[in-house]
Amino acid sequence: MRGIVNDAVKRFLVLWFPFFMIAQVFGQEGEPGSSEIAPLPDSLSIPPAAAAAAVTVNPVQSAVLEGIQISSEPSKEGNENVVTGYFIFRDKPSSYFYEVKRKTNKLVFEFNDTRKGESPVESQKQPPIEGFELEQRKTDVNKDVKGLNPEWHDMVSVTFNLSAIPKINVTDEYNVISFSYKWSTDPQKQKALVDRKGSTNWGLMGGLAGGGALALGAVLYFLLKPPPPPVPDGALDTNDLPLHTQRIR
Repeated sequence: MRGIVNDAVKRFLVLWFPFFMIAQVFGQEGEPGSSEIAPLPDSLSIPPAAAAAAVTVNPVQSAVLEGIQISSEPSKEGNENVVTGYFIFRDKPSSYFYEVKRKTNKLVFEFNDTRKGESPVESQKQPPIEGFELEQRKTDVNKDVKGLNPEWHDMVSVTFNLSAIPKINVTDEYNVISFSYKWSTDPQKQKALVDRKGSTNWGLMGGLAGGGALALGAVLYFLLKPPPPPVPDGALDTNDLPLHTQRIR
């Protein structure tokens, strides 16, 4: 008799115990006043980027401006010096631009996809340069194109304060971009070394990506070169026309 009772109890526990456990769990989830809300599945969750107005950041690794060096060497001409300014980078900026602002006597360089290094860059003087300032910021490359989402790129600008505007030559090699000019302490020679072309506003877009710059130059060559002159009309060549014969009756 006792064995029959034990067997009945075991069957009851096996069949009904899981039901009571499930009913208890659902009862706790449905209790009023509970402030906890079950999280949404991953397939229904909203990614944070969708709520950020689709703003994108440039994924390209930025170059780093490690330092600026300004040096002066005697020129072959008497009482003249060749002044050279070097921008020293780790990696290469995607492009750069420079401009002379005549109204304020400033020389401004802007390096795209570039940020400042961790070490401070001290301002330097070399006449007619009276000093310079660095500024790092982000710029939206799509700001002038309607309908495109903002795309932010790092940019570093270097502004040189000048007492006069010399004739500036800009070059770039490897990871160094430089500019140079001639200057003299003789006021009479300074007049010949100052850039007085009021209509000139020096500017340069330099792509430092190696083959990309060459490809761009080739495209511009074929787009901008004048078309070939038209071939003058000459006598019509009839050698390739078929020969038709007709018997006269």
